[in-house]
Amino acid sequence: MAASYLFAQRSAIIAQKFYYFDIRMRYVLILLFVTVGSELFSQKRERPVSDYLPTENLEARKDSNTSFNRPRRKKISLIYVESADGILYGNACATQETHRMGFEYIVEPPNGLESKGWVGKSLNNMWVKTKLFFRRSPFWKATLNKRIKRCRRQTGDFVG
Repeated sequence: MAASYLFAQRSAIIAQKFYYFDIRMRYVLILLFVTVGSELFSQKRERPVSDYLPTENLEARKDSNTSFNRPRRKKISLIYVESADGILYGNACATQETHRMGFEYIVEPPNGLESKGWVGKSLNNMWVKTKLFFRRSPFWKATLNKRIKRCRRQTGDFVG
C-alpha cells in the first residue's frame, strides 16, 4: 500500500509538471499562431499608384502600364557658372549636347537671392567634373567645345 501511495504521489507530481508545461506550451502555441497566422491571412498589399498611371511606352507589343517598360531617364548633374559667356545658354542644340554628356550649365550670379554659397558651388562643380572625367573622358571639355561650335554654326550663332 505504501508503494501504491508513493506511485500515486509521484504520478500527481508528474501530472502537475505536465500541467504547467501544457499551460506554457499553450501560450507559446497561441503566440505562434497569432504571429504566423496574421502573416498568412493578411490581405494583399495594394499596388502603388505609379503602377496604374500610363507610361511613356509607345511600343504596342509591351504592356504600357508596367513601370519596368518605362524608358530610363538620365540624371542630369548641374554645373554652376556665374556668366553665360561661351556656353551658348538658351540654344536647344547646345543644351541637348550637354544633356548627352550628362550635365547642364546653370547661370547663377554670385550674389543672387537664393544662390548657393561659393563653397557649395565649387564642391558641386568639382564633383560633376570628376564624374565627367571618368565617365566621358579626360578630354570631355574639348569634345563639348567642339560640339558647341558645331551647334553655333548650324544655328547661326557663330560669329567670326
